[in-house]
Amino acid sequence: MSKRGTFRVYITQHHGGLYSAILLRRYRTPFDDPPPAAMAETIDDALARLTPQAALLTDNDDEEELERYLWKEELEMRRLEVEIHPGRPDPHGYVIAKATVPIKLGYAAAKTPGISLYRVVVPRFDWSFVAEDLVAVPGTISSLVFAALVGENAAALYDLRREVEEEIREWAPIEIPDKEVATDSAEPKAAPTLEVVAEDLVALARANRLAATVGIDPIADRLLPTLDEKKFPSLVLVGPRGTGKSQLVRRLARGMLEQSRGKTGKRRRLWSTSADRIVAGMVYLGMWQQRCLAMLADLTDTADVLFVDRLVDIMTPSSDGASIADLLAPAILAGSISVVAECDEAELVRARQRFPALIDAMRVVRVPEASPAQTIALFEPYGARLHPPVALSHDAARRLVELLAAFRRETAFPGKALAALDYLATRPAKTGPYSTEDLTAAFGQWTGLPVELISPEQALDTPTIARSLAAGVIGQDAACRVAARVIARLKAGLDDPQRPVGTLLFAGPTGVGKTELAKQLARYLFGDADRLVRVDMSELTTGPAIARLITPSPAGTSLADRIRRQPLSVVLFDEIEKADAAAFDLLLGVVGDGRLTDVHGRLVDFRMAVIVMTTNLGAADPKPAGFAGAAGADDHHISAIKKFFRPELVGRIDSIVGFKPLELASLERIVELELAKLRQRPGFIARNLRLEVTPGARARLAQLGHDPALGARPLRRTIEDLVISPIADRMARDPSWREATIRIVAAPDAGDVVV
Repeated sequence: MSKRGTFRVYITQHHGGLYSAILLRRYRTPFDDPPPAAMAETIDDALARLTPQAALLTDNDDEEELERYLWKEELEMRRLEVEIHPGRPDPHGYVIAKATVPIKLGYAAAKTPGISLYRVVVPRFDWSFVAEDLVAVPGTISSLVFAALVGENAAALYDLRREVEEEIREWAPIEIPDKEVATDSAEPKAAPTLEVVAEDLVALARANRLAATVGIDPIADRLLPTLDEKKFPSLVLVGPRGTGKSQLVRRLARGMLEQSRGKTGKRRRLWSTSADRIVAGMVYLGMWQQRCLAMLADLTDTADVLFVDRLVDIMTPSSDGASIADLLAPAILAGSISVVAECDEAELVRARQRFPALIDAMRVVRVPEASPAQTIALFEPYGARLHPPVALSHDAARRLVELLAAFRRETAFPGKALAALDYLATRPAKTGPYSTEDLTAAFGQWTGLPVELISPEQALDTPTIARSLAAGVIGQDAACRVAARVIARLKAGLDDPQRPVGTLLFAGPTGVGKTELAKQLARYLFGDADRLVRVDMSELTTGPAIARLITPSPAGTSLADRIRRQPLSVVLFDEIEKADAAAFDLLLGVVGDGRLTDVHGRLVDFRMAVIVMTTNLGAADPKPAGFAGAAGADDHHISAIKKFFRPELVGRIDSIVGFKPLELASLERIVELELAKLRQRPGFIARNLRLEVTPGARARLAQLGHDPALGARPLRRTIEDLVISPIADRMARDPSWREATIRIVAAPDAGDVVV
């Protein structure tokens, strides 16, 4: 044993049989990170996974940090049963119950050498304190537990009732230096180009600046022994986004750090870069190729590994037809450099078609999606590392997994679950774990989805949804009912998970509410009309225009960019009959499989989007206001649509929704909606002006704002000209005009109203 002491490990077994091992520290500091910890199916495996973290402490230059984890005292484990009076919030104050709840805890105590004091640790809460006498310790712990639970969810208290197996072991996996040990003087060779375009993950791990990994990873356990090989094999990590491919790379970096300890340790670097970083700033012909050759020179004759992030990015040809992979491939095929890349299964197929020899030269490592049980096991250790810490009750953890599976299909577990915990950590700090109700509300705020849609406890039927949609879309109740059925199907969990949430084709004359219903869907689903992604298909008449949809842009405004950034959206393909035939090939993949491939070969997931298309086909002879569409109008639309579009596109549409021409009563309701928006404008509110409209004026505006060819589209301009312009003129002439009621009446002249 080192003169400075040895580690102490707190070991406990969890519900599912997994063991956790946590390094005990002598004291905490403000804003402290959680102590090093690991989890595995056996105690030996957990300790093996904890060893690299202990090595980081010894390699760190912060001697004071290491001293916090070294013990000379003999810690004796004791058991304690604490009787806690549970509390509950009440309008009169926090009420302490008369009954008690027993909590069984383990704590450890050790006499401090040389003085008559005892150091006490409560590992389950990560508490430590010093006491003069052990007699006072049970009462002190009881008070601390009560204070920690005041105001918490009741579930937190009852979770602590569970008695767990726990022990503290002395542990010496590595030699603790009694003084600073000289490291290997043979430094790796200089890598000037890699230092510009990449960062060494091993160096970040040595400086304790590499993002932490949590949980167990059998794939990493299988890969770590390959670090002992003279040349690390090139790898392709294959799996959906969110399965933990990047986390696996960080585990390899930590394994390399552990391997480098001591005078005989192998010094290996893991350089992390991407295609964008490699070509950044390379504006002249041949510059990025020269940089790739310089990178190869840095890597050759070393044990270093290059992580290039996405495989499809380095295989994407530049303007001259060459790609980064073309320059790296000869060295990879010859085995002179080691490269690690990521992709999913579809990208792997395309990469193998384009460059089979390169893929055959790399070892394919599949990273499967985590199961719900494996994901839930990560919540506790990952949440404890966040600032502020995030804790979920058992029911809330299951609810989060269910919600993510239903409403975030574009990303796999555990990545999307850990992203949800990251979001919870940005909210105001919460005392106690999240309940199912808290979690559901927070999930709704994160995604924008209404709580009544995502909560299993709340009822929501088609008529209720249809009424909400119809409040903003006048005169199209039948269309609102069809759209409402799509949302109700999502609520029930009966939508096809391998297709978009719904694919609707709105057919009807111009200006009857097709686009407005798409906006209303975005407002209802996400609380924001900006979640409507609109594509004007009349602009897609050339190949370059179509390519812009699937080409990522620096501004992030292409269709591929917007859906990749926010997969939960309503996507409107407006006037699809005006697009070039090539654009329909793009639509087939979107409406059929909910997928789109961008120009770099990366998939864009549309499975959580509502797809809306609009067309004027079959509406060549719109009826004037006051006359509803004739019987069989929907059949007329459907017949025209089937004649114009390819059968494979029509067959992928869930519903063709016919919009009828607006009646006069509907136009008057639209007038009232537009005037209600006018009342909310800053000028009206600032001057406290009230606006009244007579029935005759409302009817007059409806008549003047309708056009047989354009429907209700001219209505907004009519209100601007006949109502807003006179009011604005009066306000400009008379700054003192306020606290007034403005009446709008029909003028004797049939073409005007009087303000």
